[in-house]
Formats: sequence, C-alpha cells, structure tokens
Amino acid sequence: MKNLGIMFILLVLVLGCIGQEEVVTEPEPEYTLDVTGLAQGTITVADLRETPSEFTAILVKSTGTEIENTWKGRLLTELLAQYNVNPEYISFVAEDGYMITLQMEDLKNAYLCYEMDGKQLALEDGGPVRLVITDQPGKLWMSYLKEIKLIGKENALIIHGKTKVVLALTKEDFARFDKKTMEAEFKGEMKTYEGISLTVLLNQARYEDDATSIKFVASDGYTIELDFAEVYGNEDILVTEDFTLVMPGYESKYWMKGLAEIEVL
Repeated sequence: MKNLGIMFILLVLVLGCIGQEEVVTEPEPEYTLDVTGLAQGTITVADLRETPSEFTAILVKSTGTEIENTWKGRLLTELLAQYNVNPEYISFVAEDGYMITLQMEDLKNAYLCYEMDGKQLALEDGGPVRLVITDQPGKLWMSYLKEIKLIGKENALIIHGKTKVVLALTKEDFARFDKKTMEAEFKGEMKTYEGISLTVLLNQARYEDDATSIKFVASDGYTIELDFAEVYGNEDILVTEDFTLVMPGYESKYWMKGLAEIEVL
C-alpha cells in the first residue's frame, strides 16, 4: 500500500512537469532614434551607454520653477560627428509627432539622455530618450524623442526671423498640410498649381505682431522683399512641394524657384 502511494505521488509529479510549458521571455526590443534629412542612420540606447557623461542640470519651467536633476547621456554633437554633414538646423520629433526646430549654434550643450537621478528614464519622465539642453529653457527639453532631422537650406525651406518658432520643412513635411489648388497666369500662360498657402505657413511659424516686411531667398541667393501685411493677406500665394513660390497677380520676377528661406522682418 505504501508503494502504491509513492507511485501515485511520482505519477502526479511527472504529469505536472509534462503539462507545464516552459515560458520563454522575449527580450525587449532596443529603443531606436531615427536620424533623417541630410544623413540617414539610427541612434540606440546602447549607443548612449558607450561613453556617457554624467552631469547635473537645472530645468527652468515657464513659471520660473527650477528643478535640479542628475542626468546621464551623450553630447548630441558627438553622436552626429560620424555623419560628416553640417546641418544649420535640427528638428526634434517626439513619438506623438510634436516637433521643435533649433539652430545648431544653440545645441552645443545638448545631450541625448537615457538616465535621470541614477535610474533609467521611465515614460512618465519623458523616456526612454530625452533631449536635455543645459543652457536652454526647459520647454526645449523634448520628451519621448523619436527622430532627429538634420536640416540645411539644400533640403528644406526655413521660415524664421520675427517668429515664435523656427519652421524647417522638408518635402516630406508637406504631406502634413492641406493643399490648395488654383489656376494662375505666369508669363502669359495659365497653369494649375498646388501647394500650401503662405498664410498657413506663417501662422504655423507664429509670426510676431510687429512684423513689417518679409524676405524670400532662393537657393542661388536671389532675394525679394515685400510688405508683410500685403503678402500675409493674400491666401492665393502658394509654396509648392518642389519649393516654388507661386505669386498670382505679381510680375514674374516675384515668382521664385528653389525657395530656401523665408525671413519675417
């Protein structure tokens, strides 16, 4: 009887082992930042861990509140050196599509960080990777960073000057805007044009109220300057996807191919 009891226990154990499936835990995929624009590539958290810097920085909120934390990450300029390009601007894009554009000269003290106060950056802290710029206000320390776009006049239209934000638009960015189609006469010939209303782009850049004139600069350096109110009030002025400035009602000298820069003055 005793032997039967032992055999029963052994049978239960064997059946339990057979019925239990081995659980294999898949490793979490490496978080990756995309580098686009003038160069193509990726930056991973593993790249940030290679030769990190540890530093203390104070985040200043718009309310004036100061928050001091210890961060760990790598200098942005160091990470981008491998691409051998010289962007004038960089657009930082978050997971939700929010984007800010800054000049390279304002990014000398910019870091891509993966750790705060000795702990890996959690989602609630803006992780897995966060932009930290030690000499810039906290509103520019982008959370949930996903893409870094390297921008120059050769691959984008730059709108700046008396604007609250710098707008850098590549041809791919034009898909984000509603297009307007219209017919206009150019050098005696009627043609159909499709593009984004200049008024829409100026609103996106959030022009300053005291703007008085606007300057258009082509990639070859050709420049025209017009009254801001006159141009802003004309919703038929378009910028096409191939960076052509369409100016219905204006002489042909005001129509511009290879538009590279719009400066609000």
